Amino acid sequence: MAINISNRKYRIAFLCILLVSACGCSSHSNAPPPNPVGQSQQAPPSYGPAPGPAYGSPSQSTGTAAPVSPSASGTKFFEFNDIPIPPEVSVQTKNSYVFQSGQIKMGFLTLRGRVDSNSLVNFFVSAMPQQGWRLKAQFRSGRSLLIFDKSDRACVILMKEDTYYTYVELYVSPAAG
Repeated sequence: MAINISNRKYRIAFLCILLVSACGCSSHSNAPPPNPVGQSQQAPPSYGPAPGPAYGSPSQSTGTAAPVSPSASGTKFFEFNDIPIPPEVSVQTKNSYVFQSGQIKMGFLTLRGRVDSNSLVNFFVSAMPQQGWRLKAQFRSGRSLLIFDKSDRACVILMKEDTYYTYVELYVSPAAG
């Protein structure tokens, strides 16, 4: 997958500014906090696809990705204990960053898997409300967008299908105001 680094840097910088302004943080530090992504105790030891071809593993007959099921027993949680992650995707820790200060936990996770993006949209639309999230907006296209909120936080999920993988960017920040 070819990623335009300069656009991604601007997008990440914009998200960081948005997150900091939403928190109303006034303290300054020269060193960034340690990145706990990849050190989570909540993550199950296996990130592979769930057994059987019905839950998003590549289909043997067609070579395409199968749909994701929100009721799949392999649903996991990584870093955010109320945001379900389908078992067919794995967290890309080098492209993820989560920050926690006191009760405030925010950041972004990058996920990757061989899954149809429409089935991922359906997974999140079904599974997030079970964790208390409200769907505020959605857009489905070559790139899909989901926006969820809770009383204290917001979650934006971006999905893009590429040649071999579908990439998911999941952003979590405190709710503004």
